[in-house]
Amino acid sequence: VSPPLTACLFVYPEGSYPKPSISVSPGGVIPVGGNVTIRCRNQLLGMRILLYKAGDGNYLTYTDPAGSEAEFPITSARREHGGNYTCRYSNRTGRAAYSEPSDPVQIIVAGEGPSPAPRLPAPHPARAQGVTVSPGTQQMGHTA
Repeated sequence: VSPPLTACLFVYPEGSYPKPSISVSPGGVIPVGGNVTIRCRNQLLGMRILLYKAGDGNYLTYTDPAGSEAEFPITSARREHGGNYTCRYSNRTGRAAYSEPSDPVQIIVAGEGPSPAPRLPAPHPARAQGVTVSPGTQQMGHTA
């Protein structure tokens, strides 16, 4: 006689999936025009992973990864990409059930953007107008 076969099925009540983890790479301040990747990881396979930005209400985007981790790249970052991000995951079939949100990660985008292309030199040297320079004297500020 064989022992009875036992199967375990984990059933999570709606809204109680374990919260995912989130990370950002590279960390710190991202220059305007730079690249950054947000990674979300959950404990269950076959789940949809959704990315949220604080203040935007609905999710920004989602993916259905083959594994339990999703990457959300931001290329050519602009100032409006800065902010706090979280992720959640949900089942793909049946009645929608979502995890709690991850802890937030912050992205800071700073700087003036990529340097403009160098200018071509002027065809003739620019001439200062209305400026007199006397040898051996230095002048600071303006005189009335």
